Amino acid sequence: MMYYVFQTILFQLLFLVAYDLFLKKDTFFNYNRVYLLVTSVLSLVIPFVKIEGFNKIIPTSYMVALPEVLIGNTGQVASEASRFNGDWLASVGAIANLYVLVSVVMLVFFLIKLIKIIRIIAVNPKTKEDGLTIVTLKDSDSAFTFFNYVCLGDMLSADQIQHVLAHERSHANDKHTLDLLWFEVLKIGFWCNPLVYLYQNRISNLHEYIADHNAVKVGKTEYYQQLLQQVFSVKNCAFINPFFKQSLIKKRIIMLQKSKSNQTQLIKYLLIIPMVLGMLVYSSCSNGEPVLKDSDNNQITPKVITVVEDVAVTTTGEDVGVMTIVEDVDVDDARNLEIEVPFSKLDQSPLFEACQSITGKSEQKKCFSDQVTRHIATNFNTKLGKDLSLVKGVKRINVMFRIDKDGLVYDVEARAPHPNLETEAIRVINSLPKITPAIHEGKTVNVTYALPIIFKIN
Repeated sequence: MMYYVFQTILFQLLFLVAYDLFLKKDTFFNYNRVYLLVTSVLSLVIPFVKIEGFNKIIPTSYMVALPEVLIGNTGQVASEASRFNGDWLASVGAIANLYVLVSVVMLVFFLIKLIKIIRIIAVNPKTKEDGLTIVTLKDSDSAFTFFNYVCLGDMLSADQIQHVLAHERSHANDKHTLDLLWFEVLKIGFWCNPLVYLYQNRISNLHEYIADHNAVKVGKTEYYQQLLQQVFSVKNCAFINPFFKQSLIKKRIIMLQKSKSNQTQLIKYLLIIPMVLGMLVYSSCSNGEPVLKDSDNNQITPKVITVVEDVAVTTTGEDVGVMTIVEDVDVDDARNLEIEVPFSKLDQSPLFEACQSITGKSEQKKCFSDQVTRHIATNFNTKLGKDLSLVKGVKRINVMFRIDKDGLVYDVEARAPHPNLETEAIRVINSLPKITPAIHEGKTVNVTYALPIIFKIN
């Protein structure tokens, strides 16, 4: 969920930056309105779109993830892991509850404002005019629109009403209220995203520019005078279109005086095409939190191997996994010529001598995993923590290695909090006995593995 919110904010930021830099100053107000509405929707939809073709454009690291190897005090590590998971889940739950609570509060405020607007329309006298409902507000000089309801204060003069009505008619005919309500809904669901508020501000300004350019046909000079000579008191509500908004009056006059943008400037809207394509590539190649899957694409829980002194003990959860497949694997006929082949399509996985008599693919994978685990249990120096005087706690060692087409281990890399732990992990993996290499279509191929080792120091 957090990754989705991050992508949404990122995409909205890019869309708004493009709007402010290239489109905002043009007089293509209706096109700009469509741009803001469409991009606000695209920013919510694109993170869900995963196009496999785009995913293949970006080269990825293909590997087989072996089960975690846990070295140290089994009970204590499990207890600490359980406590950490419990605290983490509790924190996430509290944040989620707070988020929902704020959304509910915002929804309540929205409904209260909506009810107030409906009540104003309901209690005041109304007349029909050219498909619009004119609501006369008693003892008021307000002027605003809500859907097809144009609310005009009875304190407005006849000249004012003429120009204000032309302006508000444009709001009603173009259904501007729907735009504002859409962003109100976004604010309820994404109240923590400041870009939603910027979107609403941009669309509200555009509404005024559009209405001004339609209303000015009644009489340009007189319309300017109406904008300048009186400040109407209006209802402060985000989803109505008021005739006068003091903070916007200068911008409206500037836009009214501005010459129409050249039609060749419309080509700038084509910028949205590479932007959307780039976002689709990013979304398709980003998986957020990795999910471990087996060769049948079923999500599984890796088994945990605990090594205490020189004895290997297997501790399993609800699901006992063998090697979990994170992605495909790299295969090649030679180290410098690589061909990508899905792991599930390998005719034979790498095999230790003890696994030669096993024929089933899943059994072969499990046997290989067990042999690696047994080798680490036998050879890893568990006294390193004491010898190096390392701080008590859990140390994670991430190891990556490859088995080439000759069955030899190479390109062993390790990351650990201490260089000696990295050296020990590399030493143990390099000491793996010769392995029968993986086979694909009758040819031996390379396979890349990832192996996390959890070292508990008491």
